[in-house]
Amino acid sequence: MTTNIASSIARIQGTQLKKVVALFSKLKLNTAEAVLSVRQGSISIAAIYGGTGLRVTLPSDSIGKDDCELNLGGLKDILSGVKGIIEIVTNGSVIINTDSGEIILPFIPGKLTLPTVKQETASVGSEDLQKNLRKVLPFSATSEGKRNLFGVLVEVQETGLRTVASDGFRLGYADTTAVVMKEESIMIPLYFAKLLQGILKLVPEGEVSVRADKTAVKFQGDYFEMVFPRPDFDFPDYRRILPSGFKAELEVNREELLETVNRSLGADKVRLTREDGVLNITGKIGEGNFTHKVNVAGEGEMRATYNPKFLKDALVAMDCELVSLGFVEANSPLQMTPEEGDAEKYLVMPIRDI
Repeated sequence: MTTNIASSIARIQGTQLKKVVALFSKLKLNTAEAVLSVRQGSISIAAIYGGTGLRVTLPSDSIGKDDCELNLGGLKDILSGVKGIIEIVTNGSVIINTDSGEIILPFIPGKLTLPTVKQETASVGSEDLQKNLRKVLPFSATSEGKRNLFGVLVEVQETGLRTVASDGFRLGYADTTAVVMKEESIMIPLYFAKLLQGILKLVPEGEVSVRADKTAVKFQGDYFEMVFPRPDFDFPDYRRILPSGFKAELEVNREELLETVNRSLGADKVRLTREDGVLNITGKIGEGNFTHKVNVAGEGEMRATYNPKFLKDALVAMDCELVSLGFVEANSPLQMTPEEGDAEKYLVMPIRDI
């Protein structure tokens, strides 16, 4: 704790500050000890509870230097209706000026340091990591009952960094380049993975340091730090289910297939049948049956049934023009990859036939 009270002034967009406060709420840190720090050109908020901590820094029009304790729950209420510029003044008290009035809070000096994690495993571009998380998060289990699948696996390999997620019915992974210091497999529980993606969308610039030791994991960028206890469980060995030796290898326009799958979402399941250069998608909505057709290239025949939502999630995750479909047999997963490479891969398990 500091005993000197220095004056400072910071001006920042209210919507930006609201987004930052919302991040702390997602980690349930809104009732934890928090510190607001004003520095020349920036403002930051930090909070820690147990082994979980978060600091987010935003550029601001600010002068002076100050650190004070803050009630995040109260700040969230203050910001709820704010749309314009917020001015925060510290000078014996904390004065928050908004477009709807002035709030005066007691000034309580405070300092907060997040735990350190010394072992750096990789450095990766912020935008690249955010993109990888966006691609695989929809495939994660959403129930803590599936403990080993509840989240995202971050694999630091010699070739770069891979994110992997699965709920047992489908799986996705995405690779990106990274500077690798130490190969490591790190499980990130779902709420931390979603929070990390939210932070990276808010502050996408720069590099992110990935750190891990036996007890903690830390992601640290130019404008944020996030640390949490390392889970005591591992992601399953997903490589053993990656298919090979395809009976059919097909190529299809992603947008055309996505449009067709979207028209099929009212069905619980759809059958994919490839015959004579056409992929037939058949199913049932209510009492009515439907058949949609998409032109495909490639060799081999296929016939299997899938959840159309799972097919959609894989197609939405990819940014390519053409998608490769790899089919082994009716009871094996369908592999979906961008036509131009294997830096990302999506598997969809079949379901009982119609």
